[in-house]
Amino acid sequence: MDETARNKKLEKKIRILEAAFSLFKQNSVGSTAIDDVVKATGIARGTFYLYFRDKTDLMEQLVMYKSAEYVKEIFRELFAEADIAAMDLKTLAETFLAGYIDFLVKNREILAVLSKNMSACIRKEAESPDPEFEKYFNVIYEKMGEYGYEPEKAHIIFYILMDMVGSVCCDAILLGKPYTIEEIREPVITSALNILRNGR
Repeated sequence: MDETARNKKLEKKIRILEAAFSLFKQNSVGSTAIDDVVKATGIARGTFYLYFRDKTDLMEQLVMYKSAEYVKEIFRELFAEADIAAMDLKTLAETFLAGYIDFLVKNREILAVLSKNMSACIRKEAESPDPEFEKYFNVIYEKMGEYGYEPEKAHIIFYILMDMVGSVCCDAILLGKPYTIEEIREPVITSALNILRNGR
């Protein structure tokens, strides 16, 4: 398949994912059928099955796609506003985690669809590398390496931190239970930093 055809295929897949995301936010995942997604995208039902096995597969790929897009957005903001190269690992981690939590609070409607799955961006990156993502991750992994982390351990710890913070904050933001985001913000960042400090 040539580059143009590959790009067209990717564009169509993204159109389907974006239509599904919009419908899931508006109507909930359970209330949205594949036919609704097909109609909103303007494609034939058979075309849907060229990209996704079923609704479960659609949801899994949507979570990976959207979590990656949102985490890139967090990184872009962080890299635009801060001198990352001058930061030590603790400062970089604190800054990233605070930005991550702020993003989730500002975009709480996405949590209703993505739930506790923002860490899926790391799975997506492993399956289909993205040069922009690699640039951001490499800075973090390089800082972790300076702190004594082996590359594989750095990946594991970063995944744990993303998953832990996203999961805890999701409940706090959407439910306000068992704690509100204001109550949980400082302890969750402190806990994440302790894991980072002791995870080598």
